[in-house]
Amino acid sequence: MRSPAVRLVLVALAVVGVVLAATLLREPALPYVITAIDYHFHDAHPTFPIAPGRDLVVRNEGRNVHNVTILALDVASDVAPGDEFTVEDIAGRLEPGNYELFCRFHEDRGMTGVIVIAGS
Repeated sequence: MRSPAVRLVLVALAVVGVVLAATLLREPALPYVITAIDYHFHDAHPTFPIAPGRDLVVRNEGRNVHNVTILALDVASDVAPGDEFTVEDIAGRLEPGNYELFCRFHEDRGMTGVIVIAGS
């Protein structure tokens, strides 16, 4: 029979092991990816909120240069075909709510979208 002190140490070691394993196995938050395809932002609509800790990535899979403009962040960046643009931890930079993004080259063709920032 083990003493209470030995049992306490074994329980403490087990708890530390579980916490350490959970910390090491936890995957970082995956980025929220929007795809720019000629004259359209795919997945830029208000049905998928972006949680804190996630980056926003806009990938240009189209044939034309596109632009990502998010007025709420004072961000405007051109993205060449095959390239991408990233806003790190976008939810950490904006209050929860809906925010418009658009391509300044193709806004007149309807290349706009909305991103939703979730609360913490």
